[in-house]
Amino acid sequence: MRRMYLRDTLHRQPLLHKFILVSLVLISLPLLVASTVSYLGYSASIQRNVGKYQGDAVRELTANIDTYMKELGLLSTLPYQQPEVMRFLASARQEGRPPSFDERAALEELVKLVFTNGRVDVVGLYLYGERGAAYVLRPDSAAHFSAPGWREESWVEAASRTGRGVYIGLHEVRSTSGAPFEVFSLARKLRSLETGEDLGYIVLDVDIRSVRSKLDQMSTSPYEEVALVDNQGSTVYTKGTGLSGEPLAGYRGAGTLNVTREGREELLTYRTSEVTGWTTVKTVPMAVLLQETESVRRSIVGIGLLCLLLGVVLSVWLSLRITRPLSRLRSVMKRVERGELGVSVPIESRDEVGQLSQTFNLMVSRLSDLGYRLYESEIREKDSQIAALQSQINPHFLYNTLGSISMYAELGGSREVVRMTNNLSRLLRYSIGSNRHEVPLSQELEHVNGYMAIQGIRYEERLTFITEIGEELLGFAVIRLILQPVVENCIIHGFEKGWGSGTIRLSAVRENGCMRITVADDGPGMEPIRLQELRRKILEAPLPDGPGGHGLVNVHRRIALRYGNRYGLTVDSGPGRGTSVSLLLPLVSMREDGHPSREREERYADHTDRG
Repeated sequence: MRRMYLRDTLHRQPLLHKFILVSLVLISLPLLVASTVSYLGYSASIQRNVGKYQGDAVRELTANIDTYMKELGLLSTLPYQQPEVMRFLASARQEGRPPSFDERAALEELVKLVFTNGRVDVVGLYLYGERGAAYVLRPDSAAHFSAPGWREESWVEAASRTGRGVYIGLHEVRSTSGAPFEVFSLARKLRSLETGEDLGYIVLDVDIRSVRSKLDQMSTSPYEEVALVDNQGSTVYTKGTGLSGEPLAGYRGAGTLNVTREGREELLTYRTSEVTGWTTVKTVPMAVLLQETESVRRSIVGIGLLCLLLGVVLSVWLSLRITRPLSRLRSVMKRVERGELGVSVPIESRDEVGQLSQTFNLMVSRLSDLGYRLYESEIREKDSQIAALQSQINPHFLYNTLGSISMYAELGGSREVVRMTNNLSRLLRYSIGSNRHEVPLSQELEHVNGYMAIQGIRYEERLTFITEIGEELLGFAVIRLILQPVVENCIIHGFEKGWGSGTIRLSAVRENGCMRITVADDGPGMEPIRLQELRRKILEAPLPDGPGGHGLVNVHRRIALRYGNRYGLTVDSGPGRGTSVSLLLPLVSMREDGHPSREREERYADHTDRG
């Protein structure tokens, strides 16, 4: 109901309002779509570029840490350059026994090289021999040669499986005095260069503050947050408070994604180091990234509103220019409707509206002339009606005369004359006493039977007439006076020339939703040339000017004119095998008032108009 109400409301609106509404829709809709697409595309471009930049920054940050860790790895290989240290690790000794002078000198040289490298801030060094040798130098402590229980450390299993360095995540160690140090470590298994035998392990402790200071130097933006997570899931470094409590251990590998934290959307980039297995995580708020897009959005909205305002002004102006001549034409038409025929519309353009105005002016001028002719036409119409009323006297006189003849014949005992007179009277009434174009098939069949009754008296036993029509077809409509001419044609061409006795068969059947009526005789038939000429005449003959004409040609054209070119009359004949005339008609039901169905009537009237 609401849709129908809106549609009716729109239909009642003036043409000016419709033009303005259509113009606004055609302007605002593309403008809104273009602005939205532009803004979203620009925002996506900014996000992609920032994401790429942030990915590059995280990759560079991870590369700097890897470089630092590789330096630490090189330091862990220094024992291979000092044979005395390797012999110390390979020696079998009891726990806590101090090394020899040469071994102590070699260990001190190793400590000097490791601690004074200038690149990595090493604060502790541990050597563990497989046969009991041990050298432990904790941060801010003196060296000692006892390390009970080192084989139970968690890093031992991982380091024993490879000769590469194994990084130990953030943990706490204490000096001899009990002071705590936050460090991360590198453990490496040492093997004999001659035999490949496992000799022991070296572990280096690095102060975590050195790594944090490097990360602070590489991360300068006040809006970004950076975190470094070791392979155990512990946070090595954080900048900002947002990532300190986040479960960051799940980010492994490399990638960039949008996350929502504390009700705000952020761009998060992470990368896991192939050297240490540690993951660098960096986040930037989307609001910061899209700050420039806000100004762009304001500019797009401002320009869009300005264009929309300009479009409204132009649409109103153009709509007025288009509809003003139509409004002027409408007002003049109303004056003509009131009877003022001396008006005209000024023509200001040569477009469709100008041509319409010119045609209207011509129509009004002709109406003025037709007004004078109308009176004369009405007088003539009255005269025609009077003449028609007078002409009706003749048929009534003829009917009365035939009735008198029938009465005197019956008194004289001439039954044939009575029957012929009565049949002739009914034929005349049917032919000229009705103004209906279509009648039930039963009435048309009754008319043909009356005609054949007269012909039967004339030809006596030479002529036999047979009808084969089912009762279910008798109620369908046919054009009045289309069967009698066909039957008459069979008599004239089949039997009137002395062919002898013969039979005319009238039948009707249903065929593909239509009704086919066939009139066949067993007369002499036609030669092929004559049949071809008759068929050509039926198809090419012009339409009749009125309802009159009862020949085969006119019967065909009346059917085609009423129902369309799909329907009509066909003839089939041959020498010695008679002639068959077939009429194809639609199945048109008759209403109770004796008229054909209105739906069918309108359909065939439309066919007639197109013909």
